[in-house]
Amino acid sequence: MKPGTRLPTQRALAKQLGVTLTTVTRAYDEAQRRGLLRGEVGRGTFVRPATFDMDGPEQGVLDLALNALMPIPYLEELADRLAAAIPRSAGARVFAYQPQAGARHNRAAGSAWIGYSGLEAPVDRVIVTGGGQHAILLSLMTVANPGDEILVEEFTYPGISDLASHLHLRLRNVALDKDGLRPDALDEACRTGNPAALYCMPSFQNPTAVLMPEARRREIAEVAIRHQLTVIEDDVYGFLAPNAIPLSTFLPESQSFFITSTSKSIAPGLRIGYLLAPSAMIERLSVAVLRTLVNAPPAMAELATSLITEGVATRIVEWKRKEIAARQEVARRVLQGLSFQAHPQSPHIWVRLPEPWQSDAFVTRARHRGILLTGADSFAVGHETALQAIRIAIGPPATRSALEEGLNEIVQMVHRVPEAYELVV
Repeated sequence: MKPGTRLPTQRALAKQLGVTLTTVTRAYDEAQRRGLLRGEVGRGTFVRPATFDMDGPEQGVLDLALNALMPIPYLEELADRLAAAIPRSAGARVFAYQPQAGARHNRAAGSAWIGYSGLEAPVDRVIVTGGGQHAILLSLMTVANPGDEILVEEFTYPGISDLASHLHLRLRNVALDKDGLRPDALDEACRTGNPAALYCMPSFQNPTAVLMPEARRREIAEVAIRHQLTVIEDDVYGFLAPNAIPLSTFLPESQSFFITSTSKSIAPGLRIGYLLAPSAMIERLSVAVLRTLVNAPPAMAELATSLITEGVATRIVEWKRKEIAARQEVARRVLQGLSFQAHPQSPHIWVRLPEPWQSDAFVTRARHRGILLTGADSFAVGHETALQAIRIAIGPPATRSALEEGLNEIVQMVHRVPEAYELVV
């Protein structure tokens, strides 16, 4: 559709496509969040002109949906190191095709980065990927075939749903409690099905913010071992919990895929991930890399290696731990009185909405007031859930005061009675 084209009303489009109004509403909201559409009161929704200078949310919009914390004090240093990461003598190597698993010195940097979690990571078992999402894709391509069942947490990272859909995999959710994935529910899912793998996030589960205790991790591992279940552990937020022992520690090598990345821990634009996989799977994973990216971007891999080996990455992580802790203190103070789950080191907060609020309606009202949030439906398998909740990402605002201002506005919205039209879905 050309820029300036007016879209049909949401109700008309839902009827035309034969889908629910809720689905269309979510689609319009997501398109507006991405800057593809603009809504004008009394006129309708229009296609926005293409733009190539969109650095973030439009002016006046506070993004509490994108779960990332920019290392603002280090941006100039990162820019300088970007220029210095590739010496002239290395040009021929960096600008050529790389081994699919990654150049050995980049795999070694990944091994060291994984090692900070306390997990032993032999270089030959490490794959350099194009970010955490790519690492998940590779893992699924390796352990599952079309039609296979993948177990996920009751509320889970939306990206796994997208990947499962592309790979024609079936997702089955497993119940959570205050300590994360429930061992009894996992055991039941294994006994009554034939899952190819479990995908989970034990450290600061997305979206519930739960940091799974060590005892629970051991219980989950026992169930997985008993049923010979492969576990894909997504540890992209693990850098915020330095004392947490990875779930993979309690699993045999043959059943464990461990994922971390630099995008959350260092900078969102640094799209490099590291996948620790069973030795027997490295060749298959290399083929999967060839079929998807050919190889992770060598220049980015060089920059990540430089930051890790020269200690810059560690300094950024220390700053992020302190900054997240300070922002969580702000959030706990402002949100007191609401029903929410959080952790002093989590980058996000899970807020349950009081009746009669519905997640979609609240997210829409917040967007109209200049705040971007993510509703519970986005994290549910099939995007359908009876739970009315929102996830708040505390990292995106440039300052703590901007975060506090946005949180105060959210509290006020929670206590306002929704309009009748906001409850129609």
